[in-house]
Amino acid sequence: MTQALETRPDPRAALILDDIHAALLRHDYQALGPLGAALEVELDHPSQKLDARAVAVIRARADRNAATLQATSRGIKAALRRLAEVKQVARSLVTYDRAGRRETPDPGTQGAKPLGRF
Repeated sequence: MTQALETRPDPRAALILDDIHAALLRHDYQALGPLGAALEVELDHPSQKLDARAVAVIRARADRNAATLQATSRGIKAALRRLAEVKQVARSLVTYDRAGRRETPDPGTQGAKPLGRF
């Protein structure tokens, strides 16, 4: 005789961790605050009894989210470094007007003179 496997729904905390992971993947960082608050409430006052299986599920999803957050952080830091490099190159850019006078455009200023035609 074959026994059917007992399937239990994932704990609510694990579902919230899934929502946090999805927000990270779609770069919806504004959603993280409310989701983090909901997770704290759920962990402080679980909506269901947490057995060893439920705790293991929560732990696995938390570990996954930690790895995703670390990768996200590395990506943001790399982008900021690259942006700083581009700004540094732009600051050192020198152009000359039609009269031959030296101009140093400020790329960070709105309404700055265009760099000219190429």
